Amino acid sequence: RTSALGAAACPRLRAPPVPLPPAIPGMRSSSSVAPREKLFTPGPLTTSAAVKASIARDAGSRDEEFLRIVREIRQRLLEIAGVSQEAGYECVLVQGAGSMALEAMLGCAVPRAGGKLLIVSNGSYGERQEKICERLAIPYSAARHLWDRALGADDVKAALEAPEAAGVTHVSMVHHETTAGVLNRVAEVGDMLRKSYPQVKFVLDSISAFGAYDVPMREWGVHYVAGSANKCIEGVPGFAFVVAHRGSFLEVEGCARSLVLDLHDQWRFMEATGQFRFTPPCQALLGFRQALDEWDAEGGLEGRATRYRANYTALAEGMTKLGFGFFVADPAARGHIITTFEVPPASADKWDFRRFYDLLKDRGFVIYPASLPPRPGGSPPAFRV
Repeated sequence: RTSALGAAACPRLRAPPVPLPPAIPGMRSSSSVAPREKLFTPGPLTTSAAVKASIARDAGSRDEEFLRIVREIRQRLLEIAGVSQEAGYECVLVQGAGSMALEAMLGCAVPRAGGKLLIVSNGSYGERQEKICERLAIPYSAARHLWDRALGADDVKAALEAPEAAGVTHVSMVHHETTAGVLNRVAEVGDMLRKSYPQVKFVLDSISAFGAYDVPMREWGVHYVAGSANKCIEGVPGFAFVVAHRGSFLEVEGCARSLVLDLHDQWRFMEATGQFRFTPPCQALLGFRQALDEWDAEGGLEGRATRYRANYTALAEGMTKLGFGFFVADPAARGHIITTFEVPPASADKWDFRRFYDLLKDRGFVIYPASLPPRPGGSPPAFRV
């Protein structure tokens, strides 16, 4: 046994620093497990000292204190989505990354018999839904759009009126498309569907937006929302979640295409026992409860969004002065979570992203490379912050 002081009281328990693998092949990395860098990425994010401290302990997955934390997290996520169990909505937690919740949502929302999904996309995360449908054998129709413009009701309505959309029962889109940093007009899409296609269910990937952009599900007519712990709530990776309209959720019970990603089975087990069916990410849940407290202390959604907007404004103004351009030309289409910058034309020929990345990292900043489709005539080098 060790004392309560742990490694501090027992020097032999101190492990040597463990080298971190490079974030991107060929790029330098920190030399210890306590990196000094701040993550200017959409997730994982830089976490607070309190969040880091909150995960530095073990928790029994069937212990009542831990189960109380799980119940609290589920309730608070419903509140952020503007709904509640009393209003007819449920929150299901899913082990893994946001894409696990997305796949679970699509695999459990669209019925096996007679179901068909329309995916309206403007980036790689929307197109990822097509790959999920192909793997799970979910009938679907895809309406792809340019990656530098926001999608709205007219785009979705036009897609629904196309011959290939015949028989569509569900419409899916991404709330904030982080491929380029575009905020789609979800509210007007939900309003259009409610008025013109009331029989169609609305499925939303809000993984990179939840917690920094409003998503009042009932008001907007959204039936399913997927989110993640390590995005705008600023928790650590380890679990994701789906908030669902209970009536829509239960009417397709039994259609899951996977055992592990069966949302109905997970929900019923959680309701009956308070537990996960399989080993839960205990530390991620402990950290997320702390992150939720900090989200509340900052002013909730409005406080978090205000800070993000201020950061975006400072960044956009400074980069413009330096001569960088925006991949998304329309300011109204840009989100304030991540921005894609294009290198000035005069610097494009000599641009070296790896050197740029390393020089920024030496100063304590980690950013993202860009992942954009080719343009006619070529595309300037770009990166995301």
